[in-house]
Amino acid sequence: MRNQSLAVSLALFVAIPGVLPGQFPPEKVTNLKVFPAAMPVRALIDTMAGFTRALGVRCPYCHVGQEGQPLSTFDFASDEKPTKEKARQMLRMVADINGDHLAKLADRRDPPITVTCMTCHRGVSEPRPLQQIVLAAYDRGGADSAEATYRALRQRYHGRSAYDFGETSLAGVGAELRRRDKLADAVRFHRLNIEMLPSSGFAHRQAAEAELATGDTAAARATLQRALTIDSTDAQARRALEAIRPK
Repeated sequence: MRNQSLAVSLALFVAIPGVLPGQFPPEKVTNLKVFPAAMPVRALIDTMAGFTRALGVRCPYCHVGQEGQPLSTFDFASDEKPTKEKARQMLRMVADINGDHLAKLADRRDPPITVTCMTCHRGVSEPRPLQQIVLAAYDRGGADSAEATYRALRQRYHGRSAYDFGETSLAGVGAELRRRDKLADAVRFHRLNIEMLPSSGFAHRQAAEAELATGDTAAARATLQRALTIDSTDAQARRALEAIRPK
């Protein structure tokens, strides 16, 4: 188990020549192209562990080797996988942001805010916003595919920091579909937002606007009434409801 745990930690940029199973931590590492050549082994291993958590990945994500096999079978020195060079470029970018761009800001907070891998990735290898992922699924396979994608991600990641499952992500999907004149699908995703967040007055108000765009005044009126039941101080919902009340 100890070897397996260390396998997770030794993730990026490190070559371990001639290391036999059980020889962990290694005495030295090579092929460091971003970190200092004299970086202590323990510090490097701890840094690698942070990367695996930030990206939600394991050693084979960047290195040539098979998950679950002894580390002696991995070719850590190989630069064959594109993800390894991408990771190096990302580290250089982070260093530039922190050491150059942010360092030039006046009146920085104390302690200063810095960028890390976790800032963007939050436990996933591709740090795409939830709205973008759902819309990409819509473009590939339509509304059913997009909803299935959202539900699968919510089941797996809800309660974690990877994606924003608050009221604005699906509202953004609905707004984009409405902009494309996909009104029925827009209503579908606004109503999905209500299903996921039934106590959100904002989700109800957004759904009512989409319903009204389809010409379904009765549905919009009922949804706005629910929005005001949730939040009686919602002035936008009240004005919208007054505008469509029967004369």
